[in-house]
Amino acid sequence: MTASTDVRAKVIGMRDDLANTLIEREVAIEAAFTALLCGEHALLLGPHGTGKSLLVRNLCQRIDGARYYERLLTRFSTPEELFGPLSLSALEHDRYERVTAGTLVEAQVAFIDEVFKANSAILNTLLGVMNERIYHEGGSAHPVPLLSLFGARNETPEDNGLNALYDRFLVRVIVPPLTADDSIRRLLAMQEQPVGEMISLAELTEAQQQVASIALSSEATEAMLTIKHELEAEGIAASDRRWRACSKLVRARAWLEGDAETTSEHCEVLTHALWTELGHIRAVERVVSRIANPLHLEAIELEDAARDLYDQRPAPDHAHLAHALEPLLKQLADIHARLEQRISKAPAKRTYRARQALGRVETWHRALSQLALKSLSKLHMAPGAA
Repeated sequence: MTASTDVRAKVIGMRDDLANTLIEREVAIEAAFTALLCGEHALLLGPHGTGKSLLVRNLCQRIDGARYYERLLTRFSTPEELFGPLSLSALEHDRYERVTAGTLVEAQVAFIDEVFKANSAILNTLLGVMNERIYHEGGSAHPVPLLSLFGARNETPEDNGLNALYDRFLVRVIVPPLTADDSIRRLLAMQEQPVGEMISLAELTEAQQQVASIALSSEATEAMLTIKHELEAEGIAASDRRWRACSKLVRARAWLEGDAETTSEHCEVLTHALWTELGHIRAVERVVSRIANPLHLEAIELEDAARDLYDQRPAPDHAHLAHALEPLLKQLADIHARLEQRISKAPAKRTYRARQALGRVETWHRALSQLALKSLSKLHMAPGAA
């Protein structure tokens, strides 16, 4: 095994170990690893209690030797919490300096929960640290070792003054609550597990260098251009800076998949980088998937069709509920069979979104089946039933 494949094998092992530890978080984990391999920042969006903090902590504690910083922001947070208190001894000599030991300024990996509660006193310095990797103090600029900063929040920012901070997160992932019954069962039975596969800071740096050396092929370039034009036609635009950074994500996806050169398929990762408003997510998914992974697009469309069928379910007090549910159940079963067939014919690394859709179709089918069974039970127990 070469040094190159050895480092990649360790990264893959760490990613897979984390995916086994956290239920239904494969997409967020893959996105977080991709951001880390690019030296970019990632934002996890979702309701409280969905494991956003747990995911980041589990990832960061698997990087041996990396200085880690974590902070929960509130609207009362001060710069001292992130960048350290003022040095009293320096003030005695008319110097404005902070004691930065153990703060964000010296961290290689960081996690800020409720990141959009950053106030104006914090914001400008935080932007410099994230974008330029520079900390400004007392009229001087100091480089910082930050590789990636992970943020978490339950919603996108409403204050336009936070748009610059929001834009610094190249990768954005929605982390929803668990829905599948099997996932809930696993959650209830889960016990605390020891930290598994780890990598050193030196190995992470080597992995980042290998990612940067991946060639961006003309095929991948043209795929990105097509995605750009189609999104702009739908009124969804990204800055030149974001597009340039997106090329790093495509390289990182190729590296994770063991490929020496990027292809259009690796552009699938851009579903996490090209939306700004929540209402744009589906459109971005459709455009990117049509070019990078047609199965992904088909899964989205079949999932949407299945959701529409589920939403057409009659009220529980419908006079002929079981009979009314029969065609809906049949169509859901047909969608399920089609997804299963398509998944069986596709490479496993291209099927996650389709398997996710399959699970949701199963959940909706199960819910309608249980509704039909309850209706039949009531019918048989009704007075005068044969």
